Amino acid sequence: MAIDAGEGIGYVAIMSEESPSSPADSDASSGSGHGWREQFGVTSLLNTMVRGYLIPHETNTFWYTLGGVLGISLALELVTGAILVFVYTPDAATAYQTTKSLLESGWWAPVLNFHFYNSYLIFGLVMIHMMRVFVSAAYRGAKKGLWTIGVALAGVVFALSVTGETLHWDERGFAVPWHVGEFFEAVGLAGVFDYSHKSLLDVAFATPKLIQLYALHIVILPALLLLLVVLHYYLIKKKGISLPFWHKIGGRKDPFSTHMKAWAMYGTPIVGAVVVLAFVWNRDPGPAPQNLPISPYFGAEHGPGGLGVTSTFPISWTHGMNRFVSIVFNMEPDIWGTVIAMVVMTLALLLIPLVDRPRTEPRSWKEAFDLRTRGWAFLLIAAFWATMITGIVVNQVSPVG
Repeated sequence: MAIDAGEGIGYVAIMSEESPSSPADSDASSGSGHGWREQFGVTSLLNTMVRGYLIPHETNTFWYTLGGVLGISLALELVTGAILVFVYTPDAATAYQTTKSLLESGWWAPVLNFHFYNSYLIFGLVMIHMMRVFVSAAYRGAKKGLWTIGVALAGVVFALSVTGETLHWDERGFAVPWHVGEFFEAVGLAGVFDYSHKSLLDVAFATPKLIQLYALHIVILPALLLLLVVLHYYLIKKKGISLPFWHKIGGRKDPFSTHMKAWAMYGTPIVGAVVVLAFVWNRDPGPAPQNLPISPYFGAEHGPGGLGVTSTFPISWTHGMNRFVSIVFNMEPDIWGTVIAMVVMTLALLLIPLVDRPRTEPRSWKEAFDLRTRGWAFLLIAAFWATMITGIVVNQVSPVG
């Protein structure tokens, strides 16, 4: 029997009221687990972002999973950092002793050690991931924004390393606000920000500066990091993941969940090695900062650099570049070395996708290393590495100054 439009509408309305497929009935019939997933949109999110997101099978290989391993390392760094918030107080009078006591305890030492050693792993993974993306020219065409977000992420990771070093509040940590003060003085803003490096010798003056760096490290920078990671993932999903030209592309697609399993497969031994290291090798708390009477440098005439106390490896190039401009160009204050290096390295990375001439990704090693089409891009990446390596080497051969 035919049903006219009016009857159809009435029939649909009745069925909508009496149908067992209403949300409540659906939850009851499908079990409580399905119910809460539907209520909070988890199922839809997983289907859209993980199960229904298909990527080339060839991207489930080692070099294409290191970005995911980096994500795991960053997540663990945030988790251990959140745990340490409960036992750390950013007070210049007590922060060093707090760190030292944690490293001497049976429970907290592995957590603090992992947080410290994992930062080295993060630095290494950022550099490797960046070079993999560069070699495969994964920024070409409509993906320039992806590279820019990646550069911003690298900058935030660097800032997290710098502010994290401060929180140890040994002489190395003390060097960070010391150099910040030197920078503000060099650009004539010391009065505006009330930031004189010599004033840091007063513990009462140093504590607010430590609190500011602490806030950057545990609130502002992690929030910015999470925002950029989400945006990075969104752009990859929107514009498509690049293809590894060193593999034959067969056309097979896998759900993103398979890619995440590859993250776990490769990430477990890599991160696991850091976990083992955190339990078996206690890091040195370092010498107390020179503004404390218990410091071997208490009353020193020079700052940390002048005493030969240099940064940890991920940011050691900063002190090396300070020494470089001081030795080669007689430039004072030498903090300009760090400033110049940061400008050179950042500009080099940002300009790479603008000077790389081809619009499509390379299909062979020959195309990837064709200097006729990628010469300027290789020159810029060389400038980046030359600056960093120069800083690292000079920091080793001439640490005092």
